[in-house]
Amino acid sequence: MKWSNRIQIVTGQTCVHISLHLLLIAALVWGWKHQALVEVSSVLLASYGVVFVSMLVTQRIARLRSIGDFLEEASTTYYFGAAMLAIFLISRVVHNSLLLGCLGLVMLIGPAVVSLLAKEPSRIRVSHKKRS
Repeated sequence: MKWSNRIQIVTGQTCVHISLHLLLIAALVWGWKHQALVEVSSVLLASYGVVFVSMLVTQRIARLRSIGDFLEEASTTYYFGAAMLAIFLISRVVHNSLLLGCLGLVMLIGPAVVSLLAKEPSRIRVSHKKRS
């Protein structure tokens, strides 16, 4: 068994995702030490946006579906980090703690609610088919 497979079995993450985690942590620590955390956070948030848009595009093209699946896993993994970076950047402009807390709650709960609402119509269709 290859060492990368062993790491994936133990951690549940591929070596690429683990190295991305370490690079993100290193970038944030570097930004904090050099007092450039806003700039580093902006770049990381923009790169998350690029990965997300790339994922949407590559999932629509059959030949690029495997790349789209990898990007989907990466964007899902880093959604909460991107949400925290967005709240950090917004907190530099907006100084209302209640508003920031509500925004954070919406950012964290939003994907789960959207996922549940997106799956709900299929349940309704199935229940109508069972009745017929």
